[in-house]
Amino acid sequence: VTVVLRGQKEPTRESVKVNLDAVPNDQARSFTNLPSVPPFDVQGTLDMIHNKRGMYNDVTQPPNHIDDFVRRMNRLCYIVQSPSTSGKLLQLSHQIGGTQIKSSILKEDLYLNQVPHNQFVRQYFYDLASQAALDAVIACATSPSSSSSSSISNRMQMTSLFPEMNPSMDSYRIGTLLELARAVATKLAEQNLRVRVCVQGSMGVGIFTGSPKQLSGAATLLQRMDWQSNEGEVNEGMVGDYVNFGAVGKEHVVNARVDRRGDEIHQDDVFLVLCPQSMVGVESSIYGPLSEMVEAAGDRPVILLNPDLSDKVSSQGQQNVRGRQARMDFADSFETIYHFQNIYVSGTSYFPILGAVSKAGHDQAWIAYQRRDRANAAGEVYVPILSSEDRPDGQMILETFD
Repeated sequence: VTVVLRGQKEPTRESVKVNLDAVPNDQARSFTNLPSVPPFDVQGTLDMIHNKRGMYNDVTQPPNHIDDFVRRMNRLCYIVQSPSTSGKLLQLSHQIGGTQIKSSILKEDLYLNQVPHNQFVRQYFYDLASQAALDAVIACATSPSSSSSSSISNRMQMTSLFPEMNPSMDSYRIGTLLELARAVATKLAEQNLRVRVCVQGSMGVGIFTGSPKQLSGAATLLQRMDWQSNEGEVNEGMVGDYVNFGAVGKEHVVNARVDRRGDEIHQDDVFLVLCPQSMVGVESSIYGPLSEMVEAAGDRPVILLNPDLSDKVSSQGQQNVRGRQARMDFADSFETIYHFQNIYVSGTSYFPILGAVSKAGHDQAWIAYQRRDRANAAGEVYVPILSSEDRPDGQMILETFD
C-alpha cells in the first residue's frame, strides 16, 4: 500500500500482512464467529493417502494452493457480509486449476425431478457417498499423535436425500437406500476393512412395538440382495467375512477373540447404521441402544446413514423432557462427512427443484447450488452460489437465489 504520512512530502510504501483466518474485533456485533479453515497441510494429506493401515485412496489429492486461498477468501466474504461472492470465487477456482472444487461440482443433466431416476444418476450418488466414507475412515485411522489436521472423530454421519432417498416424498425407494448401503460397505471392504451393516429392530413394549416405516423389511432385504459374493463372482466370499449384518445395540459389536473351538473371531472395523431414528408414540428412544453401541465400538468408526436423532412425540414425556440435553449432545457429537439435499420452494412442495446443498467430504466446505435450465431445453446445470465452513441457512440461500 502506498501512503503519504503527515509531515512528509514523498509517499512511502508499506506492507501489511492480513491473516485470512482473523476474527474481527468486538465492535462488529453483527458478526458471528465462523470455524477456521483447516490448515494447509500437505504432509498430513499424503500420510492420509498412504497411511499406516495400508489403505489407499486413489481419488484424494494433496492440497492445492488455489483451493486453500479461495476457501479462506470465501470465509472472508462472510466476514464482510458478502456471502454471494463466495460462489463466484468457487467458479473462478474451478477455471484456474483448483482440485478440490472439481470434486464438488455436481454432474450436469441429473434431472432429479424425473423419478424413478436413471441408473447412472443413482450410481453417481453412490460413488460420491462411498468415496466420502472411505476418506473419512482413512482420516479417522490416522494416529492421534500425528500432526495431521485430517484426523476426525470416529462418530460420523452421512446424509443423502435426493428424491429417491427422501422418505417424506412419495418417490422414496427403499431399494435405493439398500443399494447405497451396499456401495459404501463394498467400498470399505475393498480396503480389507470388516464392515457391519446395522438396521434397528422393533422398538416399544408389549403389543406397542414396531419398526420405522422407512426401514420396513430393510434388514431382510439387505441380506437377500445380490452382493456378488458367491463363488466365481467379483466379490467372492465378501459377505460373511468382510461384510456382516446386525441390529443396533452393544450386543452387535464384535470384538477380536478366540471362541471355544479355538477359531479366531475378527473384530468389526467399521459400523454402518442405516437411518437410526425414534418413533412417534413408541415408549422407546433410539438414544439408548445407539449410544451403548457407540460406546462399545470404542475408537472404531460408526457411520450413521440418513439419521434422524430428534425426539418424537410420546406419552409420559419419555422423549420430550427427561434426558433431552443428553440426547441433543449425543446427536451433535456426530460429524458430517457427506451431505446432499435438494432445495425446494417449500417444505411441502417438491417441484420444481431450486438447487441443492452439498458437502463432498469431511474436510470439504459446504456449498449451495442453484439449478438452472440451459437455453432451448438443452439440459440443466447446478451452479455453485455459496460456500461456507458451516451449513448455510435457508434464508441466506434464497436471498442469493434472488
